[in-house]
Formats: sequence, structure tokens, C-alpha cells
Amino acid sequence: MIGDNVGVSGCSICAAYSISIGSFVLLGTGCMITDTDAHPLGHLERRNGKPPKTAPVIIEDDVFVGTRAMILKGVTLGRGSIIGAGSVVTKSVPAFSICAGNPARIIGSVNEDS
Repeated sequence: MIGDNVGVSGCSICAAYSISIGSFVLLGTGCMITDTDAHPLGHLERRNGKPPKTAPVIIEDDVFVGTRAMILKGVTLGRGSIIGAGSVVTKSVPAFSICAGNPARIIGSVNEDS
């Protein structure tokens, strides 16, 4: 599901299970959103055709994801959060938080009234 007024600039979205994008979301150039590992980590599991791990991704309203950021399986980006360019988000982000880095961590907050 993709909400209203979403801006997408050359992103890759890989949904094996479920990706939900709210309204007024901005996805920067080259960002990647995936709800799957794409393949198991163990070589024997790959040989035997075991399916990869998947978990839903939820991007709530008014989120801004910077250029080349990666949003991985099982993550929820809370309303109004900002993800810095090039970040790798492996854990959920609270509403109105600013996160950046690899792995991404909270580095600040957004004024809810701005």
C-alpha cells in the first residue's frame, strides 16, 4: 500500500511479504526498502531451497528518507521521522526522530509543530 502525495526518486522497493508507505512520505534518490533477506545466510539452507526471512516494513505518514538510505525487514519508521542519507536502518524508529548512520541510530528529534 502506498498513501497519497508520496514522492519517490528512483528507489528500489522489494516486497516479498508486505511494505506499507503512508501519506506525504518522501523517498530520496536511490534509497532501498526491502522486507526480505532475499536468501538464507547459511550455504546449506540456500542449497536446500529454504525460503529467506521476511518481516513487514511500515513507513508511517510524513517520513523523509534520505538519498541511498536502506530500510531493512521488520522496520517501522514512525510518523514524521527523518532518515539520514546513506543510513542502514535495521531497527524501528520512533515518531519524530532523526536517525542516521550504519547501523542507523537516533541522533536528534523533529519538532512536531514544524
